[in-house]
Amino acid sequence: MFGFKVKKKISSALKENKREHVFHNMGNMKKILILFNYNDYNEIKQIVEDLKVKGKEVTLWTVQPLMKDTGNTIFPQEVNIIMQKDISRWFGLSSRIVKEFKQLSYDTLLDLTTENNKTLLYLLANNTAEFCIGIRELDFKVYDLIILKEENANLPETYNQIKFYLNNIR
Repeated sequence: MFGFKVKKKISSALKENKREHVFHNMGNMKKILILFNYNDYNEIKQIVEDLKVKGKEVTLWTVQPLMKDTGNTIFPQEVNIIMQKDISRWFGLSSRIVKEFKQLSYDTLLDLTTENNKTLLYLLANNTAEFCIGIRELDFKVYDLIILKEENANLPETYNQIKFYLNNIR
């Protein structure tokens, strides 16, 4: 029952999502929204640095883990952390979070999540990006491009594969 309600909510969000699909190569991307798992931040910040050097505006979203095994990571201002208090038991989000997410302006969404997270999947289903890239297959069709993360590759290596592809396709 629990899984069914979550899947139904995500499916509904995908059906209602009327985003325009436009392929962007690396040069066309201006504003990039990255979804990632909280504990992957050390790898994500390398990717963010590379994107910023290329003149990209980057925004990051993640979800605070249930178990607060966060170490001493200090997140910069561009990271929006969804707190557990903003998530219902059905993975619905507070109206404040939904409103904030819907007001974002970005042309590309890069989903670098390495673990299943229903809250981030819900945001993914509601995204407004013209171009949506993912690194793993999902039960839902949400990506315009998938570059599968190899099991033994880290996130910067996977990002380099994405970058190679986007730089060589016109």
